[in-house]
Amino acid sequence: MGTKILITGGSGMIGQALSAALSQKGHQVSHLSRHPLKHTPYPSFKWDIVRGYIDPSALKVDVIIHLSGEGIANKRWTEKQKQKLIVSRIDAAQLLYDQVIKLKTRPIRIISASAIGYYGSDTQDEECFENTPAGDDFIGQFVCKWEQQVNQFETLGIRVTLLRIGIVLSKVGGALPKLTLPILWGVGAPIGSGRQNISWIHLDDLVKMFVFVVERQVLGIYNAVTQNTTNALLTQAIAKQLKRPLFLPNIPGFFLKIIFGEMSKIILGGNQVSGMKIIEHGFKPDYPTLEGALSDIFKKNKDEGIIRAYVHLNKGKKFRELKSK
Repeated sequence: MGTKILITGGSGMIGQALSAALSQKGHQVSHLSRHPLKHTPYPSFKWDIVRGYIDPSALKVDVIIHLSGEGIANKRWTEKQKQKLIVSRIDAAQLLYDQVIKLKTRPIRIISASAIGYYGSDTQDEECFENTPAGDDFIGQFVCKWEQQVNQFETLGIRVTLLRIGIVLSKVGGALPKLTLPILWGVGAPIGSGRQNISWIHLDDLVKMFVFVVERQVLGIYNAVTQNTTNALLTQAIAKQLKRPLFLPNIPGFFLKIIFGEMSKIILGGNQVSGMKIIEHGFKPDYPTLEGALSDIFKKNKDEGIIRAYVHLNKGKKFRELKSK
C-alpha cells in the first residue's frame, strides 16, 4: 500500500498532473474540493474556506499536499482581488491547521506550494537563494505570510516542505499559452525592456519534484526552478519553435501599468532564482534547458493544442482556431 495523500487544488493544472503521477507510483490520492464529484478517479471531499469547514474524513491521511489558491497573476490587484488571494492561500492554510490540530492521529507531513514571488516582484540581477530575505512589496509579504501559515504545522510535530515555484511551462495552462497566442497571430514582442529575469520549470519536472519530495521525505524550503532566462529570450525561443517572425518593437511598460496597475510589477520585474539546493539533494530535471523544454511541449501539441489550452483556461471564450502553416 502506498502513502495516503490528500491534495488541495487537485483539479488544477499542477494538481491533475501530480495526482496521476502519484497514483501511477502506487500512492492513494484523494482531493479536497469546494464541489466534490462522485464519479472521479480520486475520492473527493468537501471543504469551504469561508465557512471554515472540512469533511473530517478527508484528513485521515499520511501527507497533505497544499496546492490550492487563486492565481497570483490572474487579475488586476484590486483590493477585492488581494482579499481573494489571502482567503484562497493564507486562510486556506489556516483552515487546514485549525482542523488538523483537533485530530488525535495527525498527518505526518505537509508539502505546500509557495512562489518565487517571496523574493519580491523585481530583484533585478541579484541571485536569490532559499535564505534570501522576503521582498518588502505586496507580493513578497503576501507569500511570506502564506509560508508562515504553513510553517505553523511544525508546532504540531508535522514535518513541513515548501516549494517556491517559478514560471511553469506547460501545454495546458500557466504563462506559456498566453505568451504563445500573440506570436501565432504575428503580434508577439518582448515586454517592457525584455531584460527582466524569468525563472522557469517544465510542468513535468515540477511534478517529478513533488514526487521526489514525497518519496525521499525531503524537508525544508526549496526553489522549484530549473533555469533562468529573460523575457526577450523566452519570446524569441517560442517564436523559433513556432517558426514565426518577431518584428514588432517591445510592448511599452507604461501600457502594461495602465492595464494591470500594481500587478504589472511582476510582469515588468523578475527574479533570478537558484534551483541548485534541490539538485544537491539528488533531484535531476528531465528538461534542464529552455530549448529542450519548449521543444518537448510544442512537438506534442502544435499550434492548435496551445490555442485550445488558452481557450480552456479562459472558461470557454471563443477564439478563432488558427491552423499551422
